[in-house]
Amino acid sequence: EIVHFFEQNLARVRMRMMNLMRMFVTYANAADTGLDAALTETDPAATASAAGAAPPASRLAIHPARPRQHIDGFGASMTEASAWLFLNAMRDPDRILTELFSDTDGIGLSLLRQPIGPSDHVVRPYRFLRRRADPTLDSLDFSHEIRAILPPVGAAARLRARSQEALPAGQRTPLRVIASPWSAPANMKTNHSVLGRRPISRLIGRLKPSSHGAYAELIARFCALYRQYGVDIFAVTPVNEPDLAHSLWPTMAMSPAEQARFVARSLAPRLRAHGLGDVRILCWDHNYSTRHFPEGRFVREVYARPDALAALAGSAWHYYGGDVRTLDAIHRDWPDKGIWVTEASGGDWGPRNWDAALMTMGGAVCSMMQHWARCAILWNVALDGRHAPDWYYVRRQLRHAQNRGLVSVDRATGEVTRNADFYALAHFSRFVAPGSACVDSDLSDGRGMQAVAFRTERYGVVAVVVNERPEAAAVEVAVDGARPVRVTLPPRSLTTLTDC
Repeated sequence: EIVHFFEQNLARVRMRMMNLMRMFVTYANAADTGLDAALTETDPAATASAAGAAPPASRLAIHPARPRQHIDGFGASMTEASAWLFLNAMRDPDRILTELFSDTDGIGLSLLRQPIGPSDHVVRPYRFLRRRADPTLDSLDFSHEIRAILPPVGAAARLRARSQEALPAGQRTPLRVIASPWSAPANMKTNHSVLGRRPISRLIGRLKPSSHGAYAELIARFCALYRQYGVDIFAVTPVNEPDLAHSLWPTMAMSPAEQARFVARSLAPRLRAHGLGDVRILCWDHNYSTRHFPEGRFVREVYARPDALAALAGSAWHYYGGDVRTLDAIHRDWPDKGIWVTEASGGDWGPRNWDAALMTMGGAVCSMMQHWARCAILWNVALDGRHAPDWYYVRRQLRHAQNRGLVSVDRATGEVTRNADFYALAHFSRFVAPGSACVDSDLSDGRGMQAVAFRTERYGVVAVVVNERPEAAAVEVAVDGARPVRVTLPPRSLTTLTDC
């Protein structure tokens, strides 16, 4: 179907890209205190003529008739910390939700990754079950989720739906959620703690074999809750970062064998029992490589078990460690299994606002798409100026987190700052809607540059180009062999090119 769609529209694409190219650029100011251009539309012809005697151009060849992976969207996480800021600290939360999730007046985020229970970014710890054993989940209570997190999530879903009312029915896509637990409840784990490792005894917590059914039931009921409140659950993962069991915040160790057994024998059957058989199950949900599981070994071991392989839609990945090319090898060996990048965060532990963060995150998302990712989800939607709320960081590390949200909230004034990560993600999310496809492209003589291209329904061919060079870069863009269009990219910039 995708190939047929591309063939039907190829002639139109060629003509529009030759004559009607639009160009949107973002780059920091000279003092690196903010942005000189923020998704600013620029005349491509003016950039080409202003280049004068520019050096020989790089060439970006785009092949829209050669689709690669389907795109499911772009987004972030409405953690409890982010939700608290929307409900208690922002001066105009509806305006910010519009800027984030509207398809017409914002950057069109279409995915949320929602923790099932507490993550590391919470106002204070909370739980869904009583502390003592409860295998039948009689004490299960989602009231905190309903009161503290679902209101802004539901508002974002309704806002996105309203913003799409004027679109043809086939182009409307709801806000969807990938749900991930950071840990099973304490009474389901071998160390009887939501922490991955006991602080004093160092006892590592794993899911008890006797708790597989109850844990799967909890996840299924969480998914059912979100659908009850009108929010579409797209996928779930068994646990966040199964190779990181530590004593700082909720985590849980899980081996490939444990995860394969849990997915095939417990999670998939419980989802089906709740009428949620369409919810995709993704394994892993951790870095491109970790110390114990380098280069995709965890996924390979899970996929080696036929019952787990049959139950899984694919794998979920984070960008904090390892080489993104790991995704190529997984795709090569299992091309029918999807790849989703479910967490990537900016922060003061790495490149800071503005220039370095813009280049790093823009390049990272570009690279994810180049290597078969069907989505890119960053971490917190919103944090305050101290990178809070962050109860676990302050309690366990005696300092605030260094993570950076898409936006930062000044608690004293309620004002919101859009960070570099907001704009890096926007270069994709605003133009590449769910249902688009990544297509083959070739960037020649592209030292210090990255590019990725898409075929979309609304914007035609879309290309995102990252110019990390300290000087302007001339690029000739050619769609399927048509006469190339010459543009000049500003130094240290992100640029999105569309044909309409």
